[in-house]
Amino acid sequence: MRIETHAHTEFSQLRMLDCIVKVPQLIKQAASLGLSGVAITDHESVSGHVRFIQTIKSMKSSGELPEDFKGILGNEIYLVDKLNISEDGKKSCDSPFYHYILLAKDEIGHKQLRELSSLAWDNSFYTGRMERVPTLKSDLEHVVKSNPGHLISTTACLGGELGKSLLAGENYMDFLIWNQQLFGKDFYLEMQPGLSEEQIKLNQEIIKLKHQLGIKATVACDVHYLKQEDREIHAAYLNSRDDEERELGDFYESTWMMTNEQIHQRMDDQIGYKEVEEALKCSLEIGEKVEEYDLYCPTIVPGANIPDFELSDFFGNYYDRYEYISKFAHSDNVYDRYLLKLIEDGYYEKIPYTTFGKTKFLETLDRIEVELKEMWLVTEKLGTSISSYYISTLELVNIMWEEGDSLVGVARGSVTGMFTMYLIGITQMNPLQWGLPHWRHISHEKVELSDVDIDTQQDRRLKIIEAVKRRRGERKVLNCSTFKTEGSKSAIITAGRGLGLDSDITQYLSNLIPVTRGQTWSLHDCLYGNEEKERQRQTEFANEVKKYDKLLETAMTIEGLICGRSIHASAVYLFNEDFLAHNARMKAPNGIYITQFNMKDSDYCSGLKMDFLTIQALDKIRTCMNLLIDAGYMKWQGSLRATYNKYLHPDVLDYDTKEMWDMVAKNDVTDLFQFDTAVGLQAAKRIKPHSLIELATANSIMRLMVSGEGAEQPIDTYIRYKNDINEWYKCMRDEYHLTESEIKILEKYLLPVYGVGDTQEIVMEISMDDHISGFNVTQSNKLRKGIAKKDEKLQEAMKKMFFEHGKEIGTSENLLNYIWKEVIGKQLGLNTAQVKPCERMQKRCPYFLRANGGR
Repeated sequence: MRIETHAHTEFSQLRMLDCIVKVPQLIKQAASLGLSGVAITDHESVSGHVRFIQTIKSMKSSGELPEDFKGILGNEIYLVDKLNISEDGKKSCDSPFYHYILLAKDEIGHKQLRELSSLAWDNSFYTGRMERVPTLKSDLEHVVKSNPGHLISTTACLGGELGKSLLAGENYMDFLIWNQQLFGKDFYLEMQPGLSEEQIKLNQEIIKLKHQLGIKATVACDVHYLKQEDREIHAAYLNSRDDEERELGDFYESTWMMTNEQIHQRMDDQIGYKEVEEALKCSLEIGEKVEEYDLYCPTIVPGANIPDFELSDFFGNYYDRYEYISKFAHSDNVYDRYLLKLIEDGYYEKIPYTTFGKTKFLETLDRIEVELKEMWLVTEKLGTSISSYYISTLELVNIMWEEGDSLVGVARGSVTGMFTMYLIGITQMNPLQWGLPHWRHISHEKVELSDVDIDTQQDRRLKIIEAVKRRRGERKVLNCSTFKTEGSKSAIITAGRGLGLDSDITQYLSNLIPVTRGQTWSLHDCLYGNEEKERQRQTEFANEVKKYDKLLETAMTIEGLICGRSIHASAVYLFNEDFLAHNARMKAPNGIYITQFNMKDSDYCSGLKMDFLTIQALDKIRTCMNLLIDAGYMKWQGSLRATYNKYLHPDVLDYDTKEMWDMVAKNDVTDLFQFDTAVGLQAAKRIKPHSLIELATANSIMRLMVSGEGAEQPIDTYIRYKNDINEWYKCMRDEYHLTESEIKILEKYLLPVYGVGDTQEIVMEISMDDHISGFNVTQSNKLRKGIAKKDEKLQEAMKKMFFEHGKEIGTSENLLNYIWKEVIGKQLGLNTAQVKPCERMQKRCPYFLRANGGR
């Protein structure tokens, strides 16, 4: 028995190609060999740690791993004595970048790993094309001494200071003594089962030092590929990129995961059976020191700055009538009270009581009560303040307008249905005016912190993020990272390059890989087909690729591997305290700080994600505003926001002028948002929208496409029904044999859009109807997610549930079939009841599409 204490995964490749092992593969291989555990020690990266923990938890719960299997979180750092910084700020280092292993014993130890890793990325610089991320010995000392006893260290491989100094005949004793003083009995000498002269000599000298200094020695494989036979594939992958100053050849001869027996076979002649056995047992000792812990933490909503305030009597006379308005007014949570204050102020400003009678006034209070109730109940279930979230979001919106000097989009996504968010100024569209429901955004039936997406000017993004950092603190705001991966086409090209094949050959082979509806086929689908996705085996590709030795095997190993890092296009994480509490940071290739965990993993570790989306349309509007001001058609109102509110806010726009809509239908609008492509121009010309609802419907409809040769596309159906609504009724009566009462049910949802379900929200509303399938919000939202995320398994599960629920409440088979094929089917891209992916299925289809063209 042993634990592998030095193993790499694809997350070692954020800076350079290094490893062909994915996290699940690493864990499964360790278990299959009978190991008691494995450590993840990627090269200056903690990015794979959440996935590592989640995989182990999942495998234990499914019985694939024994409960006592030990997963250890670590990092292979590059240790240096000092950095040189020139007058112009350039960094350099006189000493080698010594490899060094750190393993976290507990949660505190992991925070220390995150801190050290973040400091290393702070120190990053380039030597030639190699990006260096060194850890200063002084930083390691400071972190460990501030709270000792939470980290384990080992001397690592031949690239470590012990290995390099010993083999070069240089002094290494000071290094060993320094480690002993810093880590005590948590410092270990690391041997490896390599067969090179250097490794054998190092192993033998380590045994001498073990007895001389009383420092225990362990053995590790420094895993970079899983099986001995994978060495050629690994070598080909490393050779595919011309990185400078990297190890190749014999250095990786032994870096595969071995059994105890294989290690004995290699090392017994070097140091003796007994010493090998003791080193193997030493790895178990290291594992015993490591506690089982998790990095999971519920979302933490950062606190917001709140001024002194007092509630007015505006809603006070209605506290006895409205339970949750009263709860917010008397809440112990200051954020609840302040949110109500903002709602009061917004109501007084935007919806004066004098504009309508008491009945209408009470209807608006009813809606506020409903939304506050949902906030209150979700807050109770989540254990985090929803009010604080919205106030923090409003603070960001204000920063964007004021310090970011940026226009902010009208609204995006589900939050458009929130009347309270319109009142406080997060959104600009009154959902009551357009009949938009709140439950798509928040409902106690689906307990989650729903995103509020915010659109800003593209050319102001960096300025906005810097402004947010100034306001909230530089270490409390981070751009989100994403990881680049090798696709099937790039895997063929990369593998061919590594194997020395002519680039024309690999380019030809990659061109044989089909792309269907924007999705590139996997190598597996090309070789074997995919019945579920209706993909046939690509015979030409299969025959051609097998002509080249090792190409297919290498490419299939490479496919899907992480091969770099970048910045997420919109996501930014806000932290209530220093990011180190639950994350770590690194630098994107352009030098901007980003999270070390990707979006999914940052969410797992409590991060609050805000989407700072940018659209060129706002840049164009801003330019147009400036020109109109210069020409005297607009007058500057003292601020960007005030000027926008006076002339361009949705509450003051003209929606009815016929000449304007005629221009849209004739394609005479120079740059109509969402309709500036050939497809959009054609859709506007064919549909001829003459209202905002029709324009938004056109924006939705033109993105839908059903499969099947000769199938009528949704836009054609919409135009046919719009020109003669009787065609719709004929379809329901003659083709699906619906009764008049069933038609009456559908009219409520579909008559305003001429019988074609244009958005996922219509699908949700229909599925929740008590006369159809009676879904609750959670179930209808799952149906929506199946559509939005192209999740075919979820789609099939929801289809089954849709029909089962409908039959239970007495809905006819005819009505259920009509809805699944003609309404849900338009969103899924169906021509039959079989689920197929839709080419233009929208990634998001907020019900604001029905009101404002997607924004």
